[in-house]
Amino acid sequence: MTTETLERQQPLDMLCKQVSSIDDRIELVAIINRKGRVIEMTARDDGVNKDLTPHKREMLFMEFVLQASMNGEYDDEFGKVKGLILQREKISAFSFQIYDCLLIVITRPVPEPTVIQQRIAEIIFNYTKLELPVN
Repeated sequence: MTTETLERQQPLDMLCKQVSSIDDRIELVAIINRKGRVIEMTARDDGVNKDLTPHKREMLFMEFVLQASMNGEYDDEFGKVKGLILQREKISAFSFQIYDCLLIVITRPVPEPTVIQQRIAEIIFNYTKLELPVN
């Protein structure tokens, strides 16, 4: 399914809003394409987004795209990546593949990142399950 099809079937801003509402520590939710360009984004005004220049945000998103591309090289051997967690001193970041896009979530540091990762994965599953072709 292409990004264009995904956008026509469900508003992507609704997905971003659903994800951003699951935890008060979530500061930014973005859906980016394979080139790292933002398709949809929800960010808190007082969050991490204010600390990033547009250029640095673009570079950060490109880093996620590059990582996803590199991880795809091992899909045959290990299976597809379900999601990634990156923990830094000041943030936790999550990345999920949705069709040909990436959903990026940046939070203040979280003690149990797998809990938030699972909640985000459930929202993504509920969002996409009606759009998957039935075999």
